[in-house]
Amino acid sequence: MKNGFMGAFVKLAFAKTAFSYLEQQLPNLDMASYSRRVLAEYKAIVARTPSVGTMRDNMFAMTMYAGAFFIALYKTEPELFTSEIIQGLVKEVSYCPLMRMAKEGKSAFTEKEVQTRATQAAWSRKHIDDYPMNWYWFFEKVPGKDEYFITHKQCGICKLAQQEGVSHIMRYLCAMDYYTFEMQGAVLDRTKTLGYGDDECNFHVMSAERAAEIGFVKSADAK
Repeated sequence: MKNGFMGAFVKLAFAKTAFSYLEQQLPNLDMASYSRRVLAEYKAIVARTPSVGTMRDNMFAMTMYAGAFFIALYKTEPELFTSEIIQGLVKEVSYCPLMRMAKEGKSAFTEKEVQTRATQAAWSRKHIDDYPMNWYWFFEKVPGKDEYFITHKQCGICKLAQQEGVSHIMRYLCAMDYYTFEMQGAVLDRTKTLGYGDDECNFHVMSAERAAEIGFVKSADAK
């Protein structure tokens, strides 16, 4: 990938929130030194990671940069990251101002959103040989309802975590999906996740109204 506009944008979007949270949680950490080393590691991860295409074709292209930034946060001082701190950091970053601006109040079920997901899912499968680090996924809309299914057979962030030797933190990163869909007025149910070592991620996404209509109850083994 290139350290161009998207690389700089992701750094701008997440750095202030992430560093502020970690400064609160780890008051003895030399934040000036840590932040410099994180940004250097982020730049290196981006540079050594193959491209997954452009935002025009792949809505997850920016997600790859976000994953690289989070992994850099962890890899710079891994011994300081308890599971509680990682979980808290994922939530803080998910609800950072720029994420709220991008997601909050914007429906996950607009015609444009649905069409984009359907088109890009097909693109991901057609071009997986061109972008082997990319997501490989399927999209299925429930006709006439604010409800759809997303099935990921390959996850770019899982591939990136494997590349960087930090696959064990993926289960924490996967929680971000719940937060981002919630900001878009959607309910997510998922019982299988590649980040947990399953063979796929089985997203079931529905509006709050649709969830009430079908009597949705969160799965006991939701991931």
